[in-house]
Formats: sequence, structure tokens, C-alpha cells
Amino acid sequence: MKTNIHRKLSAVLSADVAGYSRLMSENESRTLEDLRRLRTDLFEPTVKRFEGDVIKRMGDGWLVDFKSALDAVQCAFAVQRELRDDPRIKLRIGIHVGDIVHEAEDIFGNGVNIASRLQEVVEPGGVAVSGPTYNMVSTAVPEPFQDAGEQRLKNIAELERVFVWNGRLLSHSDAKQDTRGSRKSALIVLPFSTAEKTGDAPALAMGLWDTIITALSRFSWFLTIPRNISRIYEGEETTLETLRRDQGVSYAVEGKLRLAGGRVRVNIDLLDVNTSDSIWSGHFDGEAADPFEMEDRITRSILAEVLPRVLGAEARRVAIATDGSAWDLILKGRNLMWHVNEKDVASAQELFRQAIELNSESGIGQSDLSWSYTIQRIYGWGAALDVTSLRAQETARAAVAADEGDAYALTAASFAQLLLSEADDAISLAQRAVQLNPHLAVSHAAMALGYFQQGQYEEAHRFGEDSLQLSPQDPFRSMVRSARGMYFLMLGQTEELERNAREMIRDFPGMPTGYRQLAVAHVKNGQFAEAKRIVEEDILRLLPGHTASASGRQIPFGKNEEARKHWVNALVKAGLPL
Repeated sequence: MKTNIHRKLSAVLSADVAGYSRLMSENESRTLEDLRRLRTDLFEPTVKRFEGDVIKRMGDGWLVDFKSALDAVQCAFAVQRELRDDPRIKLRIGIHVGDIVHEAEDIFGNGVNIASRLQEVVEPGGVAVSGPTYNMVSTAVPEPFQDAGEQRLKNIAELERVFVWNGRLLSHSDAKQDTRGSRKSALIVLPFSTAEKTGDAPALAMGLWDTIITALSRFSWFLTIPRNISRIYEGEETTLETLRRDQGVSYAVEGKLRLAGGRVRVNIDLLDVNTSDSIWSGHFDGEAADPFEMEDRITRSILAEVLPRVLGAEARRVAIATDGSAWDLILKGRNLMWHVNEKDVASAQELFRQAIELNSESGIGQSDLSWSYTIQRIYGWGAALDVTSLRAQETARAAVAADEGDAYALTAASFAQLLLSEADDAISLAQRAVQLNPHLAVSHAAMALGYFQQGQYEEAHRFGEDSLQLSPQDPFRSMVRSARGMYFLMLGQTEELERNAREMIRDFPGMPTGYRQLAVAHVKNGQFAEAKRIVEEDILRLLPGHTASASGRQIPFGKNEEARKHWVNALVKAGLPL
């Protein structure tokens, strides 16, 4: 029997309902009714309006054949705009122009494969198009696309240039998970305004704005709206309600730049879009003579203020959240983990495991589970030290395997290697993390501890101080201050060691490290009575039965036996049993 097969060049649109499985599990009858209305009232009538042909219908998606790339793109835009305010149903759409094969009532071919893969990696509400598609439509549509560069799409041999409208590409781990269950909050940096419309000020404002967006986009903790989307608000009077409705953002950063006599002042406001409250405001000064140095320095200063406040706002949000999504479980777990006490770290682990179970095929939660094991290992909580170290390594490897471009996962893996005394591997992993995200403070702390294990105390000092300057209020600053205490001890900087210890005790009163460092500092200053008091009243209260030898085993000295002996001897002199 002869099969009726036709080949042609076509524009293929692949559409998929994000979080379909979760929607069905939450309320099957409502979801089926919502999808019926979507199909009959919006999607298929819109396809018909743009002369498309629905070739294949799945329970949660469609494959559509169009005569032109422009028709396909305009149809996608029209559908996504109509769904913008729908609280439940979100589509992901991919479009590619390529060869397809019609056989009976189905279509196959490279054009279909690439369109389907593009749909899989775009954020819900967005449209991802291939390079050939973009070239055909870029001058015909007014809406801006973000150039996402060349991407490796699943089961596609060649790299594919990808352009995105209304969103971003998901990371490898995000693309694997039920996106509705792990939706992250989004942040937009609005174009900076200036009082001057001519001269150097507008260019300086634009350069600084662009640098800040680039820096923020390297963090996986929230979504940063790309610059080509943000730029549509340049010179516009935009309300927070408009930003919430059109872009779905939770946070907005506004900036105003003034230039006078070669001096630059930038005023920054961080706003909660949902409540219209100001979360924080401040100003930063710089010299216009070297604009690149000014951009880098002010960007670092702004991130040091904005990042911890966004994370704090997210912590307050999830404290009252009840939906149990994977991402909210992770945020709740982090809030507990950063208390750095035995009970809360154990509770955090349970939340991380729940998040992993919700998204078993992704790396979400694996990095944080690894961090929790690292903390337990350092303080001797939970299982035997070797067992906990291997668990930290195993979960960190899973996180890196899920997304090799995630600096946070690479840093977790670096700390896991430090627990196993593999300083060279740890430094290599941390270097990759710093290259991917120079503003991730804890990756600099990993570098510091790696060099400390190698006995390179000056290098350890350099990276440790960089880490603290990048983010003085970083959630991982306990890790940073732990590393600082070690190299201050070996550099003989007793005054700095004591100051660092007191700051740790102030910020983390339930964490033993600050008290141990303070006891060692008192020993170095000859204040033995005060050191003994801290051992009896604080260290043994937090760690009953603790010994100096146990501390020497728990802290990741690696193969630096000189530092380990120095530390243990000081604790013995402070009155802690050997």
C-alpha cells in the first residue's frame, strides 16, 4: 500500500501548556474545562485567523503548520497576550522554519523537532524562535526579541541560535521541571533616568543600567527581565501595576543618575511591585573620568544592597505561602538553613528533599541539600563526618550534572571537595563559578578556603575580603567569616580575628564557630580566664561534650596540618578538653 508523503519548507509552531501534570493533579475537571475553552475560544480560532493548520493535537499542546514565519509569530504573540492575565493557564511556544514531512494526519522532520525543543526551553508566557525564523520576521514585527545566543537543544546535533520574546530561556534544570511548581519571582531594572538629555549623562546612565542587568541575570535565585524588554519603558511613565500585569514581576529597580563637575551620583530604589512598598533606597557616588571602573564599582555596591533585600523579601513571602511549590520549599529551607543551628538545618534538609521529590528529574534543591550536608559536616551534626562529606559531594554532583552553568551548584561542589581535602579540585570548581558569576560572594569564599588549605594565606585573605565586600549581608556570610577567622589566625592578625569572631556571634548566636574563634583570639592575647569562660558558658552549651580534637576534625583544614595543630593547641589552652 502506498503511503501519501509530502515534503515542504514550513513554519512550525509548537505550543505546550506549562505545568499540565500539576494542574491535572490539583483539579482535573477544572483543568479539562479550562483547556477546552482555551482550544475552542482562543487558540484554534487565532490559528485560523493567521491561516495556520493544526496538524496535531495533544492533551496539553499543539503542532501547527503556517505558510509564513510572520503568520506563525504574530499568531503566537496574539495568543500569549490574551493569556497574560490568566492565573492558571500559561503556554510555552516555539517556532522554527524548516523542512517537514506530512504523512497522513501527522508531521515529522527537523522543523518539527527544533520547534518542539524551543518550546521546551522557553519560560511560560514566552515565545522562542530559531535564528532563521528571527531573520525572516525581525524587521516586520515591532516587538523586541532577546538574543539568547547559540543553544544546545536536546537531541539536536547542531547548535541553534535562539531569540526570545516576553521572557527568557529556562536553565537546563528549570526546563526539566514542572515550571508551575517552581516559579521564581521576577525582577525588572527599569532604564535609568537623567535630568540631562544631552552630554555624557545619558550614555553613563545607559551603560550602568546595562551592567547591572548583566550582573543580576547571572543569579539563578530569581528571574531578571532582559534588557530588550526593560528598554521599552525608557522615557515612559510606568506604574507598578503595569509592570505586574505586563511582565509578571515582583520587584522593580529604579535609578536616577546625576552628573556634575565630573562626579556621578546614582539614586536607587528597590520596590515591591505587588504592594507598591519601597523595600530599600540609597545612593552611590563615582568619578565619571573612568566610566568602566565607575560602572563596575557602583554595580558591586548596588548588588551588595539589592540582593540580600530581595532574598529577605522572598523569605517573608514564602513564610506565609501555602501552595507547597518546589521553589517555595527551597526558599523556606534556605531560611532555616541560614540560621546555622542543628535543629533548623535538619528541618531545612527535609524541605529540600520534598522539593527534589516534586521535581525528581531536575537538579532543583540538590545544591541546597549539599550545602546543608556541608554545614552538618563542619559542626559534627547528624551522621559520621565521612558519610556526611560523601553526601555533600553526591548531591553537589547531581546539581552540577543538571546545570553545568550554575555557579551556585559549582560552589556547592567546591565546598564538598574541601570537606574531602581536595583543595586543587575545589579551587578549580570555584574558579569556574567565579567566571560564570563574579558577584556570587560565596564562590570567592570557596576560593579563600581552598587557598587556606594549601597554606597560601595571603591569597586566602584576598579572596575572603573580596567575598565580604561583594555582599556584607550575604546569607552565606557565616561561611565567609569562618574562612576569614582561619587565615587571620595563621597570619597572626589577632585583632582582626577577634573582631571577626564578635561579628559572627552577633549575626549567628547559635553557631559555635564565632565562640571558638573568640576563645582562640583571647588565648593569643594572653586572656586565658576569658577564653575559659567562653568555653564553659558558650561552646560547651552549644556543643555538649565537644573537644579540641573534634573541632580539628570537623573544620575543613584539608591537608594543612600546621593550621590544624595551631587551632587545636589554642583551644586546649582555652580550656577545651583535647
